Amino acid sequence: MSGRSLYDWWSRHRVALRGLYAVAFFGRGRTVRRRSVAALDLQPGDRVLELGCGPGNSFERLRDAVGPDGTVVGIDYSEGMVDRATDRVARAGWDNVHVVLGDATRPPVLPGSFDGVYAAMSLSAMPNPVAAVEAAAAALASDGRLAVLDARPFQSLPWSLTNPLVVPILARLTDWDHETDIPAAIDERFEQATLSGYNGGNIYVSSASGPLTNG
Repeated sequence: MSGRSLYDWWSRHRVALRGLYAVAFFGRGRTVRRRSVAALDLQPGDRVLELGCGPGNSFERLRDAVGPDGTVVGIDYSEGMVDRATDRVARAGWDNVHVVLGDATRPPVLPGSFDGVYAAMSLSAMPNPVAAVEAAAAALASDGRLAVLDARPFQSLPWSLTNPLVVPILARLTDWDHETDIPAAIDERFEQATLSGYNGGNIYVSSASGPLTNG
């Protein structure tokens, strides 16, 4: 099981998904998610696009940042995740949060139409993370910002000693592309980029500004 079918499965097993995130974040999920959204420096009235929105875990933070006059658009290729995210929006009554079923590497949005692009634990689960970074750059206005919260193999001792065991398990559970250097791809597509690591470098936040849409 892989790709859409895998994440459709996760969408039906909410408790298991929360447990997976709790393990991945070492219990620091709220803190790291908050910091990753803050890295976008969103302002009231801004438009923000989330690539791989999953069940909509980030919607509330993103909506709080842009306010009632802003817009949040989430895109995901899993029908199950889109259904869950849509239900979340409906229950909350958010009229400025929209969920779209689609390919995050080719989002159905106008070039330069967003002030921020966000991706949380999603780019490394995509078949082509570099194409997703390029799509993010294209979707952003010239002064727009990107923030990516994601995972990679442990970067420092002693945690890196567990990589031979941990990496294959997580790759199987999540379709994790642990080989593509997503922060490097971001560096190549933006004028400025910063990287912050957590939990032995396993979890990171890569933020960038100044999209270079022509490569």
